[in-house]
Amino acid sequence: DTLRYQKQNITLYSAGTSGNGTGSTVEDFYNGSFALTFVSKLNESFTTLPIAFNSTPTVESGSYAHVDQKEIQLAREIKAALVALPNKVIDDVNVEVNVGMESRTIGGGFTSSQYDQAFVNIVVEFTGSSVRGPQNLLMVETNACGDGCSPKLEGMALLSYSGGDQAGSLLSFVSSD
Repeated sequence: DTLRYQKQNITLYSAGTSGNGTGSTVEDFYNGSFALTFVSKLNESFTTLPIAFNSTPTVESGSYAHVDQKEIQLAREIKAALVALPNKVIDDVNVEVNVGMESRTIGGGFTSSQYDQAFVNIVVEFTGSSVRGPQNLLMVETNACGDGCSPKLEGMALLSYSGGDQAGSLLSFVSSD
């Protein structure tokens, strides 16, 4: 038998300049910030510090402008934010990030049209001893939250989950032992 860890899949879709996803680009995510809220099995809520998707992330060997390096840096920042939560409520996770464009369809029949929509896909795998077994789904905090608010977030213009369209979603796709 192999030990299986729970994985949670978070996909964020940019609202773009029109607010419905058309005209969106990967750059829409740059310099925005979000936070993740983890609810423990004891029903305690813990929210990370702001996580920024910078246009020029700094990593050990310098600044990079390539999407692959931005994905690596964002994954590092998400992991660091989650394991920094108080009381070692999350002691270890693996994080993968993919950024790109996805072809989507608006409408149906003769009035349908296709467009490309920017997305950020985050997969969080709970691997630590304090997060064994099924976990509550992470919550994504993306609304701007200014002075006097915690955590202080720049926010991100995203589409919300709308049922059938799945414009933005969070789901657990691998259950744990």
